[in-house]
Amino acid sequence: MGQGPRPWEGGEISGEREITVDGVHFALGQRVRVRDGLAGTAHDGMLAGRSVTVERILIDMDDAVHLAVTVDDDPGQELMRDTGRYTFFKPHEVEVTEP
Repeated sequence: MGQGPRPWEGGEISGEREITVDGVHFALGQRVRVRDGLAGTAHDGMLAGRSVTVERILIDMDDAVHLAVTVDDDPGQELMRDTGRYTFFKPHEVEVTEP
């Protein structure tokens, strides 16, 4: 697959480069962990406790923030990133693991 620039390395992006939600700062390229105990989608349960990388930060028409992520230990992470196939979480569904 292509080895183009990562969004957080100066390539063109759609969405925001960083945002603060309820006092928690999120930025492109940041690693976060999917929270345990969510009662949401199937992805919540399958990915609970896993580390993911924020690839896009999107704000919808209702001003809700969505984090588009790839799973860090997924052997297909580069493919998913290169083709723009992400899993989406809201900020309260993840916890920051690195500043």
